[in-house]
Amino acid sequence: MNLGTARIVVIVALVVVGAVVLANGFPDNGQAAAPLGSPTSSPSTSPTTSATPPSSPTPTPTPQPPADVTFMAMNGTSVTGAGAAAQTLLTNHGYVSAQDAVNAPTQGVSTTTIYYRGGPDAAQNKSDATQIANKYFQGADVKKLDTSIEGVVPATAMVVVVVGQDYANTLGG
Repeated sequence: MNLGTARIVVIVALVVVGAVVLANGFPDNGQAAAPLGSPTSSPSTSPTTSATPPSSPTPTPTPQPPADVTFMAMNGTSVTGAGAAAQTLLTNHGYVSAQDAVNAPTQGVSTTTIYYRGGPDAAQNKSDATQIANKYFQGADVKKLDTSIEGVVPATAMVVVVVGQDYANTLGG
C-alpha cells in the first residue's frame, strides 16, 4: 500500500468516526447533548436506545398535598354521623373541608364513592380522589362528580366523599 492510499484510508476512517460522534452527540429525542468536558461514554457504531420513553402528551398527575385538596363529605346512609366522621378523618389528615358534612340527596347508598370535579383540573382531581379512596376508604369507587349531587356541592370542593353502608358503621357508629 502506498502513501497516497494510506492517507485516503485514514481520512475515510476519520470521516466515519466523526459521523458516528455527531450522530450520537445530537439525540433526536428533544434532550440536549452533553456539554463539552462532561464525562461521556466512548463512541460506538452500534445503535443505542434511549433510556427514556417517548414523551407522552400530558404527564400523569400525582396527588396534591392534603392541604391543597378541598373536599366535602356526604352521608349516603341512615347511620347518624357517618358523613361527619368521614370529614373528621380527612381534616385530621390535613385535607381542607369546603363545607360541613351533609346528608347525600340519596340515602341507602351501599358502596362509598369518592367523586372528583371535572373541568380543566379533572385529571388532578381524579388523582387526589384516587389517593383518598386508596388511603382512607380501602379502594372505594372513584367517579366523576355526578349531576345528581353536583348542585349541592360548593364550587370550591374538588373531591366529594359519599359515605356508603360499607364504611358507615366503622365511621359513624
